[in-house]
Amino acid sequence: MRSLIYPAPPVAVGAPPADFEEVTLELDDGVRVVAWHRQPAAGSSHPAMVFFHGNGENLETMTAAGLYARLRQLEAPLLVVDYPGYGRSGGRPDETALKRAADRAGVWMLQRYPERGLVPCGWSLGAALALHVAAESRIGVAGVVAISPWTRLADVANLHFPAFLVDLGLREDYDSLTLARRIEAPALVVHGARDGIIPAAQGERIAAALRQSRWVPLAEAGHNDLLAVPRVWQEIERFLDTLVGAEAL
Repeated sequence: MRSLIYPAPPVAVGAPPADFEEVTLELDDGVRVVAWHRQPAAGSSHPAMVFFHGNGENLETMTAAGLYARLRQLEAPLLVVDYPGYGRSGGRPDETALKRAADRAGVWMLQRYPERGLVPCGWSLGAALALHVAAESRIGVAGVVAISPWTRLADVANLHFPAFLVDLGLREDYDSLTLARRIEAPALVVHGARDGIIPAAQGERIAAALRQSRWVPLAEAGHNDLLAVPRVWQEIERFLDTLVGAEAL
């Protein structure tokens, strides 16, 4: 079951794109994870964003998917994190390790850009981490973006595997629905209406549980093709625009 949750791609992670710098984040257990940082575009006042990728990606595969070009268009301060056990990051992937890495990334960005506020943003597994950071951070969260979020990991697993196998093998929880109820910051939730992996109904439940949310189902998209839809990035950019000058929680 672990290999299904964390199918880290066997793709070597090289140097970051020319306009990014590599940083190393040391977790409280001594594990070091690799992240790529990009400074904001000149004149941009967008909040600082941490982006959490999907479970089958790493920093290198995001290049082939064209995600850095999309992220650049947001013009925000940006940190993209590789998970423990992914790429050149140390450790092994599990829920505790990934949440530690997500927390550390959020702290790093708040320390670097204390005046801007933080927007954790993630897709699929990354959405669970973005919601975790938004719920657990005590200060500094300006907003959160959840793309293709689930309610709980077990809710997704039960759609694809026999219940007895899920009960025996699943040790991760990622209870995003409970976390969503605790988030006070504004939120954007985007989901492909044709998603056959994480049904859009789960994203809609997350949006309903959040106190301030914009729910955007995209009729033309599923799961793995969602981030190629321009409207996703247009919605994120509009959302960031609404947060400029707002007081972070």
